[in-house]
Amino acid sequence: MQNYEQAVGYVRNFLSDNHYCHTLVLANERCFKKLEAYLKQEGTDYTPQKADEWFSTYVDQVADTDRRHYKVALLRLRDIYECGKIRSEHDTRHFMSYTILKDGLKNSLDTFLLDLGKNLSPDTVVNYKQSCARFLAFMQKAGVCRISDITFDLLCTFYQADVHQGRWGKSQVNSHVSAMLTFFFKHHDVPYGFSILFHYLSHGKGCYWNTVSLEAHDKIASAMASSSTITARKLYEYKEISNSLHTDNKYSKTTISTNNRAMDLLILFLEMNGYGYNPEIAGIWFEETRRHFKNDLPTIRRSLCMAADYYHSAQIRLEAVYLTKPRAFDLLPEWCRKAADRYVDTKEKEGWKKSTMDMIRSSICRFCQYLDGIGIRSFREVDASHIKQFNTNDKHKTPHGKNAYNTRIRKFLIYLGEQGYLDNPMLFLSLTRTSAPKETIVVVLTKEEMDQLNEQLENSDGRLSLRKKAMLLLGLKMGMRPSDIVKLKIDDVDWNTASIRFVQEKTAVEVSLPMPAEVGNALFRYIMEERHSKADRNIFLSEKAPHKPVGRSVCGCALDTALPDRNVEGSGFHVTRKTYATNLLRGGVGAGMVAEALGQRGNSSVHRYLSLDTERMRMCPLSLEDCGIGRWGNGR
Repeated sequence: MQNYEQAVGYVRNFLSDNHYCHTLVLANERCFKKLEAYLKQEGTDYTPQKADEWFSTYVDQVADTDRRHYKVALLRLRDIYECGKIRSEHDTRHFMSYTILKDGLKNSLDTFLLDLGKNLSPDTVVNYKQSCARFLAFMQKAGVCRISDITFDLLCTFYQADVHQGRWGKSQVNSHVSAMLTFFFKHHDVPYGFSILFHYLSHGKGCYWNTVSLEAHDKIASAMASSSTITARKLYEYKEISNSLHTDNKYSKTTISTNNRAMDLLILFLEMNGYGYNPEIAGIWFEETRRHFKNDLPTIRRSLCMAADYYHSAQIRLEAVYLTKPRAFDLLPEWCRKAADRYVDTKEKEGWKKSTMDMIRSSICRFCQYLDGIGIRSFREVDASHIKQFNTNDKHKTPHGKNAYNTRIRKFLIYLGEQGYLDNPMLFLSLTRTSAPKETIVVVLTKEEMDQLNEQLENSDGRLSLRKKAMLLLGLKMGMRPSDIVKLKIDDVDWNTASIRFVQEKTAVEVSLPMPAEVGNALFRYIMEERHSKADRNIFLSEKAPHKPVGRSVCGCALDTALPDRNVEGSGFHVTRKTYATNLLRGGVGAGMVAEALGQRGNSSVHRYLSLDTERMRMCPLSLEDCGIGRWGNGR
């Protein structure tokens, strides 16, 4: 019985040291004395099984007010025998933690509970009160007098020390405390990181702030000293704006959740270390922790890039594309980069389109990399032999492609001469033209391809979306170019007159085309059944968020989906326009009317399609003798 008396003494001391109320202490004493009497009567030592046996036979004789106290007392006694201390789930101080709170913490808790009572039932508020009082009592014991005195270190200590027998109990306390800390964050009493710390600790995310090297911390300290920053609270405000914008544009829950996680983990790192935010600091942190993101790395990176954009411009561009690798143009050698950058800047100020600017950069990059490869280190070293040698070695698939590059390089050389970078300003004459005018054979869809395409357009198996069907019909039945199709506006379609009026992208000519019924039906179905309801005047929008206007390559994808086996080099979606024009000619429509239907100013380009009208070509053959062939033969 000596071990039993020692265990009971440990429980007595525990209740006394932790200021349990007198009524509860007396109830424990009664329980232990009655159990001791039972063990002596049975002539046996204490075991948890014997205690349970006694309680099951004696429970009916115990008053209702004592029954729960007896049960918990026996559980504490079992704890001493099994692990030498009382388990936290049997430490019921949290039921009386509220009574021992000092005025500062108690008043703060009361304010939170009062706000909580506006939306939750009284029983639920009591549960919150118990969990939060337990937390605040722990903080008070650590010397905290006000909510604002709590630190990240104390939060982490509480998380580790507050042990529960089951995950549910710990999760409930953590969620209740996090809700209270969120309330105080909104009242500017604590950092945002307090409200999310328990969530990320429970998911094992401590590596995102614990594994950052000392070297990285030194870099961040240097960045803090040398450049301006904003507070982590400002970054939280960006996160809320970004989250709302992604939600409004119907991004997936996965994307929104990943964006939130990126900002949360960054904010936690910044607040735990007392850092401000700027894109450089975020980049240092990202490089240190990127190995932990795994499959979410691209989305996390995009989220950080968007935050950097917002930092610089106060704007969020959902459609922005952030390259993972620098462009070859940006990696040009130092000796030629300054002149190349200045030339490109002048072209951008002239308002050239992005595709044109990409072509200019590519041409300059190809030329400069060649010069650097043969040992040139200044444009003043360049002479006509270098340019001719470049022209000889610069390979392209077609003369037309080579000439497209040479034209842009020639203009770059003119600029270099005008700006004094060259000793000989006339070097541009060394780069000759390499292509001549040519006539290409018109490629149209074959009868088999048309049959297959019509079958796909009539089929409702889902292989072709409504958007793809509408695009294909606009090309096949109205001869529209892909650049015009993707730019069609809601206002361009006149449903009353069954026509479409628009300004052609290529020629800047306004045309009004009759709209066949099947095209109108396809457009109507797409708009009403498949198109996103975003308030955008463009008819064709992307299928995924942010549902922006699509590029003309989408038309080519529609044709590839409908005719996956078609493989004709140099023939893309434009083949639908050529097929449309050819079918008009085959149907007996005059060249002038075909040109009008295509929105062309003259009918010269229509003549290229005449050779495809084989039936009527047979009606006007030329004799060999008229061509001089027969007469030559007879003369011999």
